[in-house]
Amino acid sequence: MLVICEDCAKKYNIDEKRIKGDRARFPCQECGHMIVVEKPKAASNQEPPASELPADPKKDPPNGSSAAEETDQSTKQPSEGKKQPADKSAPETRDNQAERKKTGRGIALSLYLILALMVGFVSVGAAFAYLYFSYIPQLMNEQVNLRTRAVSTMFAGAVEQPLLVRNYLKVNQVTERISSLPGIAYASVVNKKGVVVAGFFQDMDRFEADFAIQVKRKGFPSEIVKKNPIKTGGSRMVRFSIGGQKLLDMGVGLKGSGGSVHVGVFLSDIEEQINKALLSPLALTLSGGLFFGGMIVFLLIARSISKPLVELTDVVNRISLGELDLTIEAKGPREIRELAAAFERMRFSIKSALKRLQSSRP
Repeated sequence: MLVICEDCAKKYNIDEKRIKGDRARFPCQECGHMIVVEKPKAASNQEPPASELPADPKKDPPNGSSAAEETDQSTKQPSEGKKQPADKSAPETRDNQAERKKTGRGIALSLYLILALMVGFVSVGAAFAYLYFSYIPQLMNEQVNLRTRAVSTMFAGAVEQPLLVRNYLKVNQVTERISSLPGIAYASVVNKKGVVVAGFFQDMDRFEADFAIQVKRKGFPSEIVKKNPIKTGGSRMVRFSIGGQKLLDMGVGLKGSGGSVHVGVFLSDIEEQINKALLSPLALTLSGGLFFGGMIVFLLIARSISKPLVELTDVVNRISLGELDLTIEAKGPREIRELAAAFERMRFSIKSALKRLQSSRP
């Protein structure tokens, strides 16, 4: 768009796409006159070349050069006899427009903040998951080991005296009662010669069919006892597989009779309890709540930073097109408010300088 100053006939080539609103104002660089530009309703997407600009008889140079070339030279060089101050409120040139396009190609601040949120959340989530999946199973295994050890110790104390006097009826009654406790796979008693004198399984349906048939025919298998040999007065915990099941066997030696007791638990039950604890609805709900809560908080923070910057940029762009009467309001965080205050001081200084320049002209 070609704009001509009414006082000195100086020409300006204005990009109407940069005009905010219906009109824009800016002072003439040559005479200081305030030029008002009306935004056309149907603006052309292509700017007319400099060679096609209409010539101005008042400013047409005698050497035959075009008015557009003289205008371009006048914008680059001040008139003789006086130095024109740099006017930052003048309309943007093509170089400035190209520079603005280059600076506007970066990633938005909100995207940087969201990326920082994702990196931070993934890092914290990975650390939390590592600790959660490492220590929760360890704690539960320790609890199971303590419970199995407590049951085995109680079992050893209950059968030591009957085994010493060879009261095998009492020994079988105590062994059967121990095997029926929740979470117990089997319970057995071995005399000092290594012979199983009592042994009961709680649920044979969980074992393979061949193993279950063998137990019904031959009784409690001695191979279980052989997998975990116990010294007199000692104790030992062993994990092994038998009959298609993984078992944890806790053996406690009997000091008086020289025998030992064995208590086994299903490791599959332990793993199932660990999975329930790790993937419980409460744990999933807390994780999801923390994730979405963090997203909302971070988006609010990003908006509180990016929105004031967008508004400040819009006002400064309008001031650069000549709307020096606009007031820059300080909003947002402290640093953005300080930046807005600095722009407001600069606007006021430019406006005051232009007023002094106009009042000093004859």
